[in-house]
Amino acid sequence: MLSLPGPVLMAAGFVVAIAIVCWNGHLSGSKWAAILIAILAIAWGLGMAIAAGRERRQWRREKQALETSLAEFRDRLELEKQELEHNLKDHIDKYQTLRQENQTLHQINARKDEFLRQTSHELRTPMNGIICSLQLLLDELCDDREEELELLQQAHQSSIHLLGLINQVLDLAKIESGKVSVELKSIDLHASLTAALYLQFANFRQKNLELHRKDFVRGIKVQADPIKLKQIFINLIGNAIKFTDRGSITIVTEIRQMVTPRGEANTPMAVVTIKDTGIGIDPNHKDKLFEAFQVEDESNINPYGSTGLGLVISKHLIEMMGGSIHLMSPGRNQGTTVELVLPLAETDEFHEVGDN
Repeated sequence: MLSLPGPVLMAAGFVVAIAIVCWNGHLSGSKWAAILIAILAIAWGLGMAIAAGRERRQWRREKQALETSLAEFRDRLELEKQELEHNLKDHIDKYQTLRQENQTLHQINARKDEFLRQTSHELRTPMNGIICSLQLLLDELCDDREEELELLQQAHQSSIHLLGLINQVLDLAKIESGKVSVELKSIDLHASLTAALYLQFANFRQKNLELHRKDFVRGIKVQADPIKLKQIFINLIGNAIKFTDRGSITIVTEIRQMVTPRGEANTPMAVVTIKDTGIGIDPNHKDKLFEAFQVEDESNINPYGSTGLGLVISKHLIEMMGGSIHLMSPGRNQGTTVELVLPLAETDEFHEVGDN
């Protein structure tokens, strides 16, 4: 079917109606023409109004579509902005992390240089003592046998000190390269501690220090490497003697309910406490002592001949055995307390643990 526009149909209807009226009323031709023009004008106006309405509706639809597109575009821009801000924050964080790591590396390198300087001095001191003592013996400048024995004793002590320094440097190098392993087995804690103390008795007597030992539990069996644990005891007791000029050193062994390094609560652990009345440590610097190539205060430590490696090595070894080490001091000239925590032995089965 042919579909005609609404205004045209309305105009046609008006024309037919007026024509009928005019025919019955015998209107003249001029009046008929005027009426026809008026009808056509009305029809044109209605058509324009309807067309304008359609255009407005179309414009509204287009406006709504444009606003929707604009809103979607704005949302996409916001998402992209947030993503860019997130990426920028990540880059800034990475930059800050790299910057801090770079500063840390520079500090470590500076400490290594200082450590090499200190170690070179520490190595030269016993070496010069050995050379001088042997040179006097070779030149036969001793008055009697007693003086010869004294020089030999000095050379022997300097040799032992020199060997200890070299061993510390080598041990730290092995630990940092991951070439150290521990052989864990059930051992007697008191036997290992007694063996280490026996090697330090001469130093106790030389400095006239009192030794107090309190064993609250007898026959404690721990899971540890016997050689490495003895080395740790020698380091810790040696430090206590070295930095204590007068007074006493107290060693306590006990079992406590503690949180293990793995986070297991209420676990019985063996605890060895070594407390001295020595020079003490600034509480703000105590954590630095567990960092390689770091000493608490060069002016305070160097007179005692310390390279700052004993605690570092002990910390690495004790952690490899599943334990931990803690250092506490109220402050300068108020003594130091070191706590060594070790896991108790469950069986006597021998097994080896690598440096992880």
